[in-house]
Amino acid sequence: MKRTYLILVFIALTLIPAGSHARRLYYAEEFYLYVMNLYQVNPSLERNIRFMQWALQAPFDNPVRSLARIESQNDFTRYKTLFKMHVNLLIIDSYLQLARRFDKQHVYFFNLWYAESLKESFQIARYYYQIGLNYWVEAEKYAQACGELPGRIDIDEWEDELFRIQNGELDYRGIISSHLEKLEARLRTVDTYLSRFPDTETEEPSEVRN
Repeated sequence: MKRTYLILVFIALTLIPAGSHARRLYYAEEFYLYVMNLYQVNPSLERNIRFMQWALQAPFDNPVRSLARIESQNDFTRYKTLFKMHVNLLIIDSYLQLARRFDKQHVYFFNLWYAESLKESFQIARYYYQIGLNYWVEAEKYAQACGELPGRIDIDEWEDELFRIQNGELDYRGIISSHLEKLEARLRTVDTYLSRFPDTETEEPSEVRN
């Protein structure tokens, strides 16, 4: 943890604007730490996702400057694989937070006065949930690859995530599928109302609860 904190501080300092001398982010670790450093100040989910996507595409820095202690080629391979698994999980979490902004847990009769807007909001939530599922496929792929690598790196958070995936405790497929199932039920409620009362501004909705 101390090593990670020191690297975080170092990267943060290198990113302080200094006119034309400011260095652009290049390595995967830099994109990752950039998001982690700024999250408390400006928790923009869209920005976080963008930087995490770049982290997945960027090359890794020299093992000497990695976020974990690297002593062998196997350590480095495990580190890179766990990094990608972890970043995919962070992206999933951000997409779930975005989806929750557009999803409603209950549809009450007074919500149906705005059925068209409600439907549009639900469709956006569905879109974010489905993207989250795509990243879960990637996270599972890297978790499976890690399972074939011996050893352990000294980032407990990543290793714990791997363990939870392997024993089924962390299952975003089940979580997201549950959200989508409930969302589809709410969409059917809205669609039923719209088919009965296409003019949502003049008709008084009947009480409906999910």
